Amino acid sequence: MVLPACTKTSGDKTDPASTASAPAKAQGASGGKGSSRPQAVSTTRTRVETVPLTLEAQGNVLALDEVDIRPQKNGMITQIHFKEGDELKRGQLMFTLDSRDDDANVAKAAAAVTSADAALAIAQRDLKRNQELSDKNFISPSALDSFRNKVDSAAANLAQNKAALEQAKVSQSYTHLYAPFDGRTGVISVRPGSLVTSTASSPALVHLTRMNPIGVSLSIAERDMPPLLEAMRKGPVKLSALTTGQARLKGEVIFIDSTVDRTAGTLLIKARLDNSSRLVWPGQYVTIQLDAGEIPNAVTLPAQAVVNGPSGRFVYVVQDDQTVRPQAVELVRIVQQKAVLTGIGSDIKVVLEGAQNLRPGSKVVESKADAGSGKREGRGRQGSAASAPTAATSTAGAGK
Repeated sequence: MVLPACTKTSGDKTDPASTASAPAKAQGASGGKGSSRPQAVSTTRTRVETVPLTLEAQGNVLALDEVDIRPQKNGMITQIHFKEGDELKRGQLMFTLDSRDDDANVAKAAAAVTSADAALAIAQRDLKRNQELSDKNFISPSALDSFRNKVDSAAANLAQNKAALEQAKVSQSYTHLYAPFDGRTGVISVRPGSLVTSTASSPALVHLTRMNPIGVSLSIAERDMPPLLEAMRKGPVKLSALTTGQARLKGEVIFIDSTVDRTAGTLLIKARLDNSSRLVWPGQYVTIQLDAGEIPNAVTLPAQAVVNGPSGRFVYVVQDDQTVRPQAVELVRIVQQKAVLTGIGSDIKVVLEGAQNLRPGSKVVESKADAGSGKREGRGRQGSAASAPTAATSTAGAGK
């Protein structure tokens, strides 16, 4: 970037390029006739176009589902049905605890249900026979009522024993631990023969993490909220995640926080990524490129044409007499090495490369390589506003 020292002009307003003239003035003072020699530059023209709005941010990969597998009852591990790092399916058996006591309780409860069922059948037969006798007036109504009460008691006893059987089966089910979702296992902290407890303070048997789909969290600047929310209203917002190994994962936004962080002025976003190839793991950092729609009728220039001055950003406009004048501009954002600007019109010829040697009023001559055609627009330059440090402005707009 061109970042010269700050100097004052004779007027009340500061010329955005005033301090950029210091090297040129020094050259004029020492170079004599060389001070009027035209400076070789390359040029380009401003364009009005629709620019895709891509927000870029640093994202942190996280699991959409993860859980510590713990027992629901005390017991001893008898079998482990997987290995560390295995990919499990939902419902797959993971651990078996000693179930002999629970098996006995289930059998005992089942026998009680059978006995209660038989008692109910006897009571119902007795009631039926005595109902026939009551119809012939051989027994009193009160005697018949006692038989009805026996049937009701037997039915209640059967229901109670069935509930006890279900309770015993539930307790028995706790001796088998199954995967609650598809996921990858971590380190197993127990072995067959280990005594485990159901207290929350006891260590987990293993940690299970869903690997696909996987999530990512990121934050965007508050000023980028309007285009993002507008894009969300139109449909799913797509994004991609670029890993350090240059692998790219596709995904879409699934959550936007309801509160802006007052300290940082950022908004939290979560997205879901397709990780079927297992390219990323929870905890990794990735570069997120989020498609937030388009900027219509945007005035653009190659980013290296924008110069940083002490009083703001500007470009050198090439006038008809082949002299240059600084034109203050506001950098909205940088998208794909294009600077989106305000403060300048369309089809204006500006200096693309060579601005570091210019001052207001300098004579310029276009290099033969491009002769005003802007063929070298794609080349970067260390002295421009689009050098590596400003590439981050594409994530959250340009700073002022």
